[in-house]
Amino acid sequence: MSTHNTTIDHVIIAVSDLARASKDYALLLGRGPSWQGRHPDYGTANTLFRLDNTYIELLAAQGSGIGAEAVAATLQSKQNALGGLVFGTEDSSEFLAQARNAGLAASDPAPSHGVDELSGNTRRWSNLFWDPAAARGIFSFCICHEAESYLPPAPISALAPISAVDHVVVQTRDADAAKRFYGEQLGIRLALEQEVPQWGGTQLFFRASSMSIEVIASEKSEAMDNLWGLALKTADIDATQQRLNEAGIEVSEVRDGRKKGTRVCTVKSHALNVPTLLIEHPLK
Repeated sequence: MSTHNTTIDHVIIAVSDLARASKDYALLLGRGPSWQGRHPDYGTANTLFRLDNTYIELLAAQGSGIGAEAVAATLQSKQNALGGLVFGTEDSSEFLAQARNAGLAASDPAPSHGVDELSGNTRRWSNLFWDPAAARGIFSFCICHEAESYLPPAPISALAPISAVDHVVVQTRDADAAKRFYGEQLGIRLALEQEVPQWGGTQLFFRASSMSIEVIASEKSEAMDNLWGLALKTADIDATQQRLNEAGIEVSEVRDGRKKGTRVCTVKSHALNVPTLLIEHPLK
């Protein structure tokens, strides 16, 4: 299996009311936005929260364009929804050569830019698109940021903030298709594959950017893949749970996680309709 040094650049949450969603998510994360801007090329506006290993993008339609159409298609009957996975590369030519050699029909780089509404700063990058069918219906693409473009960390605004994304969950009916797309075509390392009898399927973990794409493959899944949920890291889950409760965010009691030594709780509000787990790993 080839390795392209592909990263998980960011996770997209499509939202209908960007101002309200940004306020709710900042409260959940305990961090302010890194960036609040617009994409003139695509007809969208966004709020970005850069964490330790990746960033989360809240994306809304603003005008017309391919981005606005993608947001509308994702939302349909929902106000908010987990909308896409964006991968990253530092070398578009190398990525394209290896991905195309593995059968991924990726486009040539398409230059784009975003403008921060607060500072007026501009970030520039190139997008490499492919047919959503390659990811069995999940919206995804690859991005190559210009070297001088900088996204500052999301400023901490409360005690016990969220530090990183631990993993995203993908539901599929076809484990082999997932291994082909994430592993062979994108070049992300398959760190673990195991049978999970209680779920009636296979669990795959693809590892990049100090986080995982957890793929749950089962015949019970829908015909097309589903980008289902997020797990967010915190260094002190008890303190985070207390902060969220005091802020009026509904959250479950802390319990032991499936992985030995981890502790978790479930977020039940302010998560923008995205199934969200908070997780604390044991100190090494």
